[in-house]
Amino acid sequence: MDEKIAKILAGLEEINKAGGQWNISHETGQFLHDLIIEKKPELIVEIGASNGYSTIWLAMAARKINAKIITFEFVPEKVRDLVSNLQKSGLIKYVQIIPDDANKRLGELSEKVDFVFLDGRKNEYLQQLKLLEPKLNSNAIIVADNAISHKHVLEDYLYYVTNEPKYRSELKDIGTGLEISMLGY
Repeated sequence: MDEKIAKILAGLEEINKAGGQWNISHETGQFLHDLIIEKKPELIVEIGASNGYSTIWLAMAARKINAKIITFEFVPEKVRDLVSNLQKSGLIKYVQIIPDDANKRLGELSEKVDFVFLDGRKNEYLQQLKLLEPKLNSNAIIVADNAISHKHVLEDYLYYVTNEPKYRSELKDIGTGLEISMLGY
C-alpha cells in the first residue's frame, strides 16, 4: 500500500474511532482486499460505501487485478466524502459511483457480477441479494458485513444463505462478522 493511501485510511480510521462513521475495521478491509486478489473478480458491487473507507480497500485490489467496482451510496454528504476520498487516493478511476438507493437501481445492472459486498441498511441485505441473483456469475462471492454485530437484524438474510442449496456459506469472526457466501452447485 502506498504511503498516500495509508495516510487516508489512517485518517478515516481516526474519524471512525471518534464515532463519526461506522466503517469496517482495518482487518476487514485487508481481508476483503486479499480475497479479491485471490478470486480475481471482474465486476465488484458494493452496497453502502459511506465515506469510502471500504471502497478504497476494494479499489486497491481492483487496481491490481484490473477489475471494476460499482458502488451505491445514497446519502449526499457521504457521497461527497466518498468522491473526495477516492480522488485523494487516486483510485476513483476504478469506481463507478451510483449516488442513489441500491434497491431502485440494482435491476439496471447489465453486466454479470462476480463479487458483492453488502454493508448498507442491514434489514435490506436479503432484498438486495435477491435483486442481484439474476446478475450473479456462477462462481460469485457475496460478503455481508455485520453478521455478528447485527445478527438479529440479518436473521432472514443469514437463514437464506445458509439454507438455500445454491450457496455455500460460512461465518468469519473478522471485524463485526462477515458472512461469506459462494454460489456453488
